[in-house]
Amino acid sequence: MAVQDEHLVTIEISKQTYDRLKRKADPFEDTPDSVIAGLLDEDDARSGMHSDDFPVASGTDVAPGPATHAEPDVDIVVDHPLAPPSLKHAKVLRAVVNGREVAKPNWTNVRQSVVTIALAEARHDLQWLLGVCPLNAVPGVKNDEGYTHYPELGVSIQGQNAPNAWVAAASAARALGVPVKVWFQWRARPDAKYPGKRGLLTVSGH
Repeated sequence: MAVQDEHLVTIEISKQTYDRLKRKADPFEDTPDSVIAGLLDEDDARSGMHSDDFPVASGTDVAPGPATHAEPDVDIVVDHPLAPPSLKHAKVLRAVVNGREVAKPNWTNVRQSVVTIALAEARHDLQWLLGVCPLNAVPGVKNDEGYTHYPELGVSIQGQNAPNAWVAAASAARALGVPVKVWFQWRARPDAKYPGKRGLLTVSGH
């Protein structure tokens, strides 16, 4: 591994691994870096399911209690949550779903918090969920093709990059009438939409 500068490193991967990464990529949004970051987010989410402080998507508790933290400062308030500016290289700073804090916040956990409300609290079925938001999910256990099994929900859901995970969360939240706020920051990357800037995405409840 050779360090090129303080932000970038060069690694070598096999063509087989690279081809697998390409199969998980959105050709209009993703780079190898963003695909790997998304996979790491998925792994963090799976680890979070077994954490004592916040089992994000493993049951009905999507947060330990009401939101109490101070709201981060923002540079950009997104007016159209279902058509946000590019979220490539965007990191979630804080998220509140239905008045409850999302611990270990990332795009997957925001989506799963809304999904948990839909399936475990509102008692909608999977077909309803698939009809209101763009995601791939199947009943039961599926652990290949980027799927993660959420046992207490009884479903397996395919991983998504940041833009798609947010649109899925926002679409389901609108259908449920659940308010969502996500504070995020674009990383200081030249191909980020607004490098270093902070933004706010909101979905208003009914």
